[in-house]
Amino acid sequence: MNRPKHTKYELIIDKEGRVAFKTTFEEVSMITNEALYFIVPDFNYYQHFYKVRANDIVLDAGANCGHLSIFFSKLIGKNGQVYAFEPDRFNIARINQNRVLNKGLADTIKIEELLLWNENRLVDFYEAGTVGSSAVWIPDADKCVQKEAVRIDDWVLKNNIKKLDFIKMDIEGAEIEALDGCVQTIEKLKPNFAIASYHIVDGAPTYIKVEEFFKKMNYPYQTVRFRKNEIITFAGASVKE
Repeated sequence: MNRPKHTKYELIIDKEGRVAFKTTFEEVSMITNEALYFIVPDFNYYQHFYKVRANDIVLDAGANCGHLSIFFSKLIGKNGQVYAFEPDRFNIARINQNRVLNKGLADTIKIEELLLWNENRLVDFYEAGTVGSSAVWIPDADKCVQKEAVRIDDWVLKNNIKKLDFIKMDIEGAEIEALDGCVQTIEKLKPNFAIASYHIVDGAPTYIKVEEFFKKMNYPYQTVRFRKNEIITFAGASVKE
C-alpha cells in the first residue's frame, strides 16, 4: 500500500450496510465512496510549492471524483471557494456522491460542467466515466459527445472572479489549450499552478509545451517528477519562494 506519513485509513459501514472510507491526512479528514490509498500522495504532490490555505479561491480542473476538490475545501474553510471543473457527467455524479458524505462542503465546492479550452465553443469529448475522459484522446467514437468549452479568461470575467490563488490541472492532454485561454488571468490575478504534464500529445509529453508557454510569458515555472511517471509542472510566485 502506498501510504504517506501522517495518514490514517478507516472503513465505515452505516446501519444500512453501505461502505465508505475515511481518510485522515495530516489532521484533515474526508469521507469518500472510494478508497484513497493511491490518491493521497497527490495531496502532497500538487502542493509541492503552493500550500492551499484558509480563504483561498481554487480552480480544480479535471476534478474526476472530487477527491482533491474535497481536500482543498477542507483547507480553505467556509470563506474560500473551490471551482471543480469536470465535464464528464458520470464523474460529476461521483463528485456529488462524495460531497454529501462530508458535512458543510456544499457551499464551498461549485461544480462547473465545462471543458477548459482556447475558445468558447462545443468540443468533442470522450466521456468514459474514468480518469481517461478526454477532449484530446478519443479511442471510442460511441462514447464521444459534445461538451461546452470555455476560456478561463472569459469564465473569470463572467463570474467576476477577483482573486484566484491556485489552479490544479489534470485534463488529459488539453493543458496547452487551457493555458492559451488563460493569458489575461495570469497577467491580472497571477495564480499559482500545479499541472499534470505527463500526458502524451503528438508523441511528446505535455510538460515541454507547458514550459514553453510559461517561459514565453516570463512566468516562474519548474517541472518535478514524482514516482515513476507522475510529472507536474508548477508555476507562479510560489516556485521562487
